[in-house]
Amino acid sequence: MIKLLKYENLLPFKEEVTAFLEQDEVVNNLPLGVLESAERTPLLMAVVKRDEEIVWAMLQTQPDKIIFSKAASFSPDEVRLVAEQMHHEVECIPGLIGDRKLIFELSGYLSKLRDVTATVEMDQGLYKLEKVKKKIVSRGKLRALTEKEHGLVKEWVYQFCEDVNLSITMAEADVKADELIRRGRLMGWEIDGEIVSMANATRPTKRNININFVYTPIKHRKKGFASDCVAALSQLMLDRGYQTTSLYTDLSNPTSNKIYQEIGYEWVADSVVMGLGGRPCS
Repeated sequence: MIKLLKYENLLPFKEEVTAFLEQDEVVNNLPLGVLESAERTPLLMAVVKRDEEIVWAMLQTQPDKIIFSKAASFSPDEVRLVAEQMHHEVECIPGLIGDRKLIFELSGYLSKLRDVTATVEMDQGLYKLEKVKKKIVSRGKLRALTEKEHGLVKEWVYQFCEDVNLSITMAEADVKADELIRRGRLMGWEIDGEIVSMANATRPTKRNININFVYTPIKHRKKGFASDCVAALSQLMLDRGYQTTSLYTDLSNPTSNKIYQEIGYEWVADSVVMGLGGRPCS
């Protein structure tokens, strides 16, 4: 029997789902990392159980999309049952993030139940790297970005979000820049004293860490700087003891997907960001 079980307290939820999520740290890097860094109780914490065994997990830490873990195999009837239980037990479902096939099925049922339109906001590829294959081609060096580069990071965070169609204000970019710098894993590729590209390492788990906020301003593009920056950062994370690094790509951008594969990233799964026609939860 398929059953949706919601949690009210963070600690019992973490104790219940962590071992399940750690069965695949790469695919589950997003829920694992978000859960590990959660400073307050998420808006939604739930698991789907089949005969008392966890087969799917979901959480929502911000008033936006619900993040789904890697799941067991589901029949269409089981996906429909999950949708029906979510419809009755989860008040606000503005969107979903997770495995492309399952999220498509689930959002189809939910859109009918809630009389909303399901729309694809981004098709993503999830890639992992175990060994860097690409040699550095530019004469730069990787270094941590510090508070003295706060203004630059703020602008680049804003431009990055603009490029990938993520809604952000300059004030929000300012806060995000402060957070990225403070955590100490935001790196820049420096040439002759100038930062020409950046990339960030985030959501560390036991064996995996994710690369995001890869950005190069237009005047420095098509020179290999982003590729070198990501390659050097990925190697740095491997040197620090992580077995793998991972990253999400926008599948509508074949150039970036090709670049990451040349570095050594290999496709793992397709993911999708799906909107369900609702406003963010308050």
